Amino acid sequence: MKHRKKRYLIIKPRHFRIFAGLAAAAVVIAAVLLILSSTGHEAKKQSAVSQAAQAGLIKIGLRGDLNKLCTYNDDTGEFEGFEKDVADEIVRRLLGADMLIQYVNVNTETRTAFLKKGEIDFALGAATYLKQSGIVYSTPYFSDGSAFLVMEDKISSMQQLSGGTIGIVQGTMHAQKSEKKKSAETDTKMSDYLKELDIEANVKVYASYPEAVEALRKGFVSAVCSSETALTQYGKPGMLMLPERFMPNDYCVMIKESLGLFSEAVDDTIAAMQKDGTLETLMSKWNLVNYTALETQ
Repeated sequence: MKHRKKRYLIIKPRHFRIFAGLAAAAVVIAAVLLILSSTGHEAKKQSAVSQAAQAGLIKIGLRGDLNKLCTYNDDTGEFEGFEKDVADEIVRRLLGADMLIQYVNVNTETRTAFLKKGEIDFALGAATYLKQSGIVYSTPYFSDGSAFLVMEDKISSMQQLSGGTIGIVQGTMHAQKSEKKKSAETDTKMSDYLKELDIEANVKVYASYPEAVEALRKGFVSAVCSSETALTQYGKPGMLMLPERFMPNDYCVMIKESLGLFSEAVDDTIAAMQKDGTLETLMSKWNLVNYTALETQ
């Protein structure tokens, strides 16, 4: 019986050269395709910016009752503050110094409605609801820290809040529904945070800051929890903020989705303003503290 000889695949040096050449060609082709894809994306982004510029006017929503963050001056009929300066810089960098800007006074509810109806092109403010259809949120340009506002002669530490009631304000991050799977229907993000601290306290939602602060003054609540900026504005004599800062609240540019890749151009601009120190300079100008670092703690 004859045995067949085993055949072995012999790769000669010239085969290696062929394989190496094919591999190199594949790498080059992939790189070219990546460059073309990137170039095409950048072109679309620039096109979106150009289309916005061609309108000749951009409408921006600002909230005018945020103290150093943004205030509407009734005497001058103009907005003033950190967010106004940020908006001006974004427009100048993206659309040019000659672009006409119409600022519109909004609040948390109206800015969403105005964006969806197309009555404004973008708005600046606290990113309270991040799942609104038709709206794109930029990367944050600022982050405010939360604090507890208390009566200075009654509470001196967070642990003393146990057994009491914490007041929060409707429409703020603190009043948003809890994201815990087993939470009660009435639980809020504030409830979640208190549980993390082992603080046994009730949470009561008020319709406005003045109502919540008045409840604190009358002793109906042990503390009011909100952003440092808001509590600085609405706090009264005899009240103080406890020193701890927590639950950072990001501030973003909210852009109507129909502007397409214009939102990415805004992201690029914010990144550039962070890198070159512009945002830090504007925060210093308005004596603001950025609590972005709290998000990584």
